[in-house]
Amino acid sequence: MTLRRALGPVLIASLLLAGPASAAMLALPFPVPSVKASGSPATCGNRAPKAVVSLAVTSRYDQSDKTKSTIDDDAEEAYQQGMKPIRDYLADVSQMATRYTESNGARVKEAACALAWMAAWAKSGALTDLDTRQAVLSSTRIMAGLSISYAQVKNAHAGTPEDRALIDAWLQEFADLVKGNFSADGTDDRSSDRQNHRYWAGFSVAAIGVVTGDRDDLAWGFTSYKIGACQIRADGVLPMELARGKRARDYHIHATGPLVMIAELAAANGMDAYGACGGAIHRLVKFNLDMIRDPRTVEAMTGEKQLKIPTRSGAIRGDRVAWLAPYLKRFPQKRSVVAGIKLPERLTSSNLGGNLGTLFRL
Repeated sequence: MTLRRALGPVLIASLLLAGPASAAMLALPFPVPSVKASGSPATCGNRAPKAVVSLAVTSRYDQSDKTKSTIDDDAEEAYQQGMKPIRDYLADVSQMATRYTESNGARVKEAACALAWMAAWAKSGALTDLDTRQAVLSSTRIMAGLSISYAQVKNAHAGTPEDRALIDAWLQEFADLVKGNFSADGTDDRSSDRQNHRYWAGFSVAAIGVVTGDRDDLAWGFTSYKIGACQIRADGVLPMELARGKRARDYHIHATGPLVMIAELAAANGMDAYGACGGAIHRLVKFNLDMIRDPRTVEAMTGEKQLKIPTRSGAIRGDRVAWLAPYLKRFPQKRSVVAGIKLPERLTSSNLGGNLGTLFRL
């Protein structure tokens, strides 16, 4: 299966002929630095790495395992090799945007480099030749993180209007590709249309919609959110993630990040995501934190011992729980839910857009 939606020469030419205008963003759920315009806009002297245009990764899991929780070593090696340059690129752009945000706009050259690197990949048509469904699924996390990073630097006194217009078009093209590979309401037979892959797809499209000013994309992301949130049981369980056996806890945590981020983007634009489906997201957050403290309940549900959660310096790794920053910022009365859990100093995830503790001023 070949999935090609190239940002080709015709589109680039028509974009440039149309002028340098870049679409205004919708409301963001976090503050961004105020523009400090002084002299010519900052530029970047660091060249972006070569763009990854084609991606053809396949699943890391042993396909004979119905829970899709057992890693196939050969498939894992190929997958990690294919994803590494894209992940490295996202990590670098995310760090640039974070440094700009953490400096409250003083480090404008960091914003210039983030914009220049994104423009370079946009010009090259990065991730427009996705040869497998897994390539589409895996690239949504990359583009979601890039979009939140872009939101932080888009209006900085850096780069050029032409570059912004090109980045907007590239992101929109990706959003269209994603929407074309999922059923609108999650009713297709493929499980990926209803579980964590759909939520990451929804987050990527919603983030692109907010940063490019496209309300239809934000609405598609909100629909993706409701597909997930309305499945959450009274006990906080996502049934399709529970089916992942020994990785059920891990996949619940993995699914929560994009759901919280969609909820934030939606709420900033007048959509009551946190109240949707009876406030189901709150049950999911509580279930996650209960599982982190003690996995025995989910182990009884699955009949399998859960894999260990990655830690660093004795704390749960930041990329696993970075979504707590926006959640606890919005609901400070719920801070007691993290009692007994050692959190890292920095709630950072490049897939979610960088240091969310800084971004949401937690």
